[in-house]
Amino acid sequence: MRSLLRGLLVGLAILVVPAASEAGTISYQSGSEQQVLTLINQIRQQHRLARLTLSTPLRGVARAHSLDMLQNAYFDHAADDAASTAGGSLSGETIAWGVGSYGTPSGLVGQWMRSAPHRAVILTPGIRRVGIGIALGTFGSTRNAVVATADFSS
Repeated sequence: MRSLLRGLLVGLAILVVPAASEAGTISYQSGSEQQVLTLINQIRQQHRLARLTLSTPLRGVARAHSLDMLQNAYFDHAADDAASTAGGSLSGETIAWGVGSYGTPSGLVGQWMRSAPHRAVILTPGIRRVGIGIALGTFGSTRNAVVATADFSS
């Protein structure tokens, strides 16, 4: 199951859009991170699945990865940082970046739910913990970009 989940997550990316920020400033969007968690848990509850709990170690990995991608203008999954931090039998990572109107928490979660592989991860019964890291700043030459990472674990 772990390899199936990792296979679904590797290479997955969606375009999402951020709230406004000052050019050149990089910040974490902790309010947005919490809203994303709330929305995901509402969806899981509708499907009679256990709520996800916030994992501080996974959030640290997710934030670090989002910041690294933002500062170094690349878009790719972290090698095994989440898996080694998670320590569970299931783990996975979803990343996203973008600018415009899709940067709201509901826009991000809506994109994930319309993507079959992302939806499958969010609705995986064995997943129990998540760390969400959303960084906002200039991505390459794109101002007001959001780079998001969600790391999941059992």
